[in-house]
Amino acid sequence: MSVLTTKAMGQVEIAPEDILTFPEGLFGFPDVREFTVLAEKGDSPFLWLQCVNDPELAFVIIDPALFISDYTPQLAPGDLELLQTKQIDDCDMYVIVTIPEKHPEKMTANLQGPILLNKSKQIGRQVISHHSKHFVRVQILQQVEG
Repeated sequence: MSVLTTKAMGQVEIAPEDILTFPEGLFGFPDVREFTVLAEKGDSPFLWLQCVNDPELAFVIIDPALFISDYTPQLAPGDLELLQTKQIDDCDMYVIVTIPEKHPEKMTANLQGPILLNKSKQIGRQVISHHSKHFVRVQILQQVEG
């Protein structure tokens, strides 16, 4: 176990097998390649995709199945190959959440750029969904209510 310092959760212990390598980084962060997924205490549906080397860099993520039942990204050929798998079901899938500071009820999810994690291989990848209804900012609460 090693101790990881985070902005949101302070110091947390993580095991080496909890570190995920993103060979291409994330969109906008191509040089940041090591992350881990952290859960806050309690039953929050939100998780943190925390950079291992930078305590300030973390993204709020959520499983899209919790608010949209039929979400299946349309991937480009080769996306799964880079994750060393043949099926999307072999991966954990998350989307990045943006929560406006003064209007949390207007939080949005990026359905166009999901995060796929092949935890058995310790590889992650942000991909682009080519589905015409997958937008960068989809209001989560509207999806739940609708």
